[in-house]
Amino acid sequence: MTLQPDGATIGSRPWSERRAAVLGLAAALLAVTFTAIYPTVTRLSVVTTTTPADILMIRLGVSGLIFAPYLVWKARDVPAATWRAGIKLSFFHGWGMAGCVIFGLQFAPASHSAALGPGTISAWIAAINFLLYGIVIGSRKIWSIGLIIAGALLLLTGSLGGLSTKDALTGDALFLAAAALGALYLTYVQRHQINPAIGASLVSTYSAVILLPWYLLFAHSAIAHASAAELIWQIAFQGLMMGGLVFLAINFAVLTVGSQTVGMLFALVPVLGTLSSLAITFDPVPWSEWAAIAAISGGVLMGARPGRAR
Repeated sequence: MTLQPDGATIGSRPWSERRAAVLGLAAALLAVTFTAIYPTVTRLSVVTTTTPADILMIRLGVSGLIFAPYLVWKARDVPAATWRAGIKLSFFHGWGMAGCVIFGLQFAPASHSAALGPGTISAWIAAINFLLYGIVIGSRKIWSIGLIIAGALLLLTGSLGGLSTKDALTGDALFLAAAALGALYLTYVQRHQINPAIGASLVSTYSAVILLPWYLLFAHSAIAHASAAELIWQIAFQGLMMGGLVFLAINFAVLTVGSQTVGMLFALVPVLGTLSSLAITFDPVPWSEWAAIAAISGGVLMGARPGRAR
């Protein structure tokens, strides 16, 4: 009999619930895998065929087209305050956060994005909750965040010392900014109880509307020189997979297996991201970076573990 994070036992559940739990784990693993390889696929594109502006527009333009009909359908259920909040939410989790990641991948390896982005977001959430709302975390969370911060500092020290790519520190700063923006989004959504589907729809739709004039008038684009196969691949991966499927997979996984299980699995993102970076873009990974990634993943895992039942 297997104990789940939320206290229920898989063995005692009906087959339909056990099947849902298995599907939830599969959805969580799918989301983890795509989140881990996303920086590598994006870096490969922005340093070879397209520009960061092209990838940013594809990512949020396609996801905007996906979620806009849902937003229209649910328009009457969205309070006026939420419509107004959508502007800043689109910066926190849309064009601002995604822009930091995508433009940062011009300068730093994909492994840095996987470690400093998803890897440090829990530390940013703890800091924001403490600074804005006075929420103090427990001792185990403090240790987990300490590990994450130690790993991030070790990685940044390596970039400063020239152990990675030439301009890695610039990319690292953008990745940390992306994690901070993502933490602001998650904190805001939780505090104001915004429906996740509504939040994602607002972010994607607003971001597409904001980006389109900038992209057409000011952005540097190389999309005219990209092959049809490259464009189809980026539309499918950036827009459909990352902009739609991964979001749905994460929400389904949280509902079926619990947020703690999903959080623990996301500790794999820095490791898998580094392995994909080695295999696809051949970016250097010195020993200090492996140590940093181990510390960050260990901190995420420690923070996501359920507390002892009382």
